[in-house]
Amino acid sequence: MLDSVPDPTLAAEICCQLINAYLSDPEHVDRDDVQKALDTALKAFDLPPTCIEEANQRT
Repeated sequence: MLDSVPDPTLAAEICCQLINAYLSDPEHVDRDDVQKALDTALKAFDLPPTCIEEANQRT
């Protein structure tokens, strides 16, 4: 799926960010919290910020 191995510390931070976002209010997760987790994920995998848009264009 991905060629790079994630930074384990950042990978753990992503999990914590998402878990906290959903624990706060599972029915209404704050988009900003999800965006922060996505930004951390991109950094953890050393991916460019445009990675999601580029993937969407390929499908």
